[in-house]
Amino acid sequence: MSEQFAEAVRTRIGFPRADEAEVAQLAALVCTTPFVPFPLLRDVRLHAMPRSTLALEARLCESGIVESSASDGFALHLRPRTVLREVLRATVPGESTVLVPGLREAMAPGLAFLSPLLRLEERIVWSYVTTEDFPTMADEELALVVHSVVRQRRLRILEWASGAFMRLPREVLLGPSAWLLAQLCRSVGLPHPELPWPEGAFDRSLFRDAMALVPQTVVGIARDGSHLFVGPVSTERRIGIRVPATAPVSVRVVSETQPQGEELIDVDHAVHTVACGRNAVEIITLDGRVVRLAQFDGERPPEEWERSDLYDRLEEARETQRTMQAQVLSVSRGATGYVVRLVDEPTIHAFLPQSRAEFPKLSPEGLGALLNGAILVKIDVVDRNSQAVMVRRVRALQSRGNLTVGQRYRGQVVAKDVQGVLVSLNEAAGVAQPEYEPLLGKLYTHRLLPVSGWDFKLRSARSYPLDVGDEIDVVVQSIGANNRQIKLRMAEPEVLPGAAVRGDVRLGDRMVGGVRQKLYNGIRFDLQDWAAAPAPGREPLPPGLTALVLNTELSWEGRWFFGGGDAREYPLQQGDRSELVVTGFHPVTGEVLASVKRLTDDPGDAAVRQLRTGTEAIGVVLRRRGETWRVRLEPWSVPAVLTANRGVEERLRKGVRVRLRIEFVDGKERKVRASLLSILEVTSSDENTPRQGL
Repeated sequence: MSEQFAEAVRTRIGFPRADEAEVAQLAALVCTTPFVPFPLLRDVRLHAMPRSTLALEARLCESGIVESSASDGFALHLRPRTVLREVLRATVPGESTVLVPGLREAMAPGLAFLSPLLRLEERIVWSYVTTEDFPTMADEELALVVHSVVRQRRLRILEWASGAFMRLPREVLLGPSAWLLAQLCRSVGLPHPELPWPEGAFDRSLFRDAMALVPQTVVGIARDGSHLFVGPVSTERRIGIRVPATAPVSVRVVSETQPQGEELIDVDHAVHTVACGRNAVEIITLDGRVVRLAQFDGERPPEEWERSDLYDRLEEARETQRTMQAQVLSVSRGATGYVVRLVDEPTIHAFLPQSRAEFPKLSPEGLGALLNGAILVKIDVVDRNSQAVMVRRVRALQSRGNLTVGQRYRGQVVAKDVQGVLVSLNEAAGVAQPEYEPLLGKLYTHRLLPVSGWDFKLRSARSYPLDVGDEIDVVVQSIGANNRQIKLRMAEPEVLPGAAVRGDVRLGDRMVGGVRQKLYNGIRFDLQDWAAAPAPGREPLPPGLTALVLNTELSWEGRWFFGGGDAREYPLQQGDRSELVVTGFHPVTGEVLASVKRLTDDPGDAAVRQLRTGTEAIGVVLRRRGETWRVRLEPWSVPAVLTANRGVEERLRKGVRVRLRIEFVDGKERKVRASLLSILEVTSSDENTPRQGL
């Protein structure tokens, strides 16, 4: 190790003893990663400190620098980790090879044990401590994250981003991509830092796409013949325009005096003045909408007359209860209703409460597939002062057609969420689908057919191997008044389309497949050949045969086993080959269902056998059940029942990591009871975590 680096660590941290300084030096070399796998620690120690022994690793893991340990690695405390990173940055003049030659190459095998997002986080920090141009690199990496969230709708990445904001250096969070991620976290209610408006140029197309996920707010504008005023809505600024509710709120004003545009920041709290006279003005919001204010000659600008006439028309529609067309734009913040646009008055965004929507019982997130659809509404409230409009939905379809309770029908999946799926029944009922409403039935999670590797008591319908657009057979259980709630159960298909091409495939067969497609709920493989020669008399695999590995069958590690995880984040890329074991067949399509994790024994069994009464462990809270909590012991799929003292109920929510003491272990039944010692931190959680059966 470089003497310059060792001396810098000793000086900045101030360890009086040499053995303590060695521990800090080793910690500094691995401080760029949020979680340190033990293989990474071993490779770094052998490369940078070849004369040291395993005792140095043990002293580091037992030191106060380490916050928590698991069977596969550990994490450093925030404050020591921050100081060590500052030491690295202050010590390294340019490239890390100046101090520890070849260190980056030695770290590569150990970093492969991290998830893709944690590796991305580590790359950002490494750039921060080793290069001067780290802002550019950090912004490029975070822009890829924003792209995945916005354009691929991978919203669970925001849970990582919320935690990464607390771990990353503040200096790497000053770019436009970090600001966008903070706004996206804010839009879904996740913790995030208050970042200043990014300076310099940024990708406005990415901003426009991201703003589609951000709720809207209203700012007021006014003109007096010499200036344009933009600020909070008030009696002086009666005309409201809808803008994305970012922090801070920003708009760009283009006028004759500012043809390139002038950026106005924090317009929802402060009043901004732009000299424009009576000339035409354009106000451009972050989501790309343009508000054009025409040139005028008189004392009163034309937008004031237009706004007054608009609310007169809305008042008339409310009084006469006129039915109007509307388009569902988004789910409101807090999921209390929906934001809709009136087709006849496109400048008006109205609020449709959940109680007045009368949509089928599906979470607002699950109704995402139905957004942008046309509905019929009537206006209930028109508030000129706050410029707010509230509407209620008018149902367009009352007929149930040929639907009869107890009969079997073919339907099409149109939406999914945690609780179940929505199925369109218009064709089955013989009802011509109206422009404004499909005839929908609700298929709850516990009514889905059983699938190997999927259990409704532990999983949600999101991870069930059905996709939007699939056709399924259902039986009508009940039909509510006015067809508001049609309950279904899933029926066994009469013909399995995939049965003819399965050939002689049997449960337990081992095969080799290549990754064909990565989905949220699993990975589809092209089956290529037998892993071992099949028994005599067995036919070769049919051409074009595919197998689906559900996300719960990818790994025994607890994040996958319990949360299901997002299979698109699993470290296999298209074209990669992997051995598989056949576990069953898809109940709808007949497709082969396979597993990767069952190639090895469940390590949770061995983990339970190693638990002893009185020992301490780390767990993640899954759900509450009465006066106890269900937790999983990290890192494997070992569930435990946790008891805690009163007063901590609000803090023990899903995703919280806790330190606990083992009170009872039954290795045969895999039953574990524990008591709470301390609450550590909040980790990423998934909507598919275990829950009680419906």
